[in-house]
Amino acid sequence: MHQVMAKRKRRSVPKDRKSKVPRKYLGSTTGSKRTRLAAVLKRISALYKAGKKVPKSLIDERIKLGRATRKKR
Repeated sequence: MHQVMAKRKRRSVPKDRKSKVPRKYLGSTTGSKRTRLAAVLKRISALYKAGKKVPKSLIDERIKLGRATRKKR
């Protein structure tokens, strides 16, 4: 008597080609800064998944790398 509805397929999140990190976390960074930010994000993720403490230095580096810089005119 119960109708079974088909599950909707979720679209995959757009990811960065080189690092496979979701693009939303890399923001508007480019070049070497982008690769460094992706590496930091992966390290933080691995530590968190392992249940270890994420050092403040890593969090600070992530903020520093992800921060948008003002362009000079």
